[in-house]
Amino acid sequence: MDIGEKAKIVDIHAQSELKLRLQSLGLARGADIEVREFALGRQNVELLVDDTLVGLRQTEMKMIEVEKN
Repeated sequence: MDIGEKAKIVDIHAQSELKLRLQSLGLARGADIEVREFALGRQNVELLVDDTLVGLRQTEMKMIEVEKN
């Protein structure tokens, strides 16, 4: 995904501990997200989830299956 793109979370393919952490941040199946910014080298991504900015590592983002809007 690129900056400004929006998507809906379809599934999270992570082990239970990470999945629970992501869900506690609002990243759950059916949530709408928007890519706001990338850190240098695209290693970290800033997402807008509801009205909250969430920072994730690129490795964590790859575990989130989305459907682009």
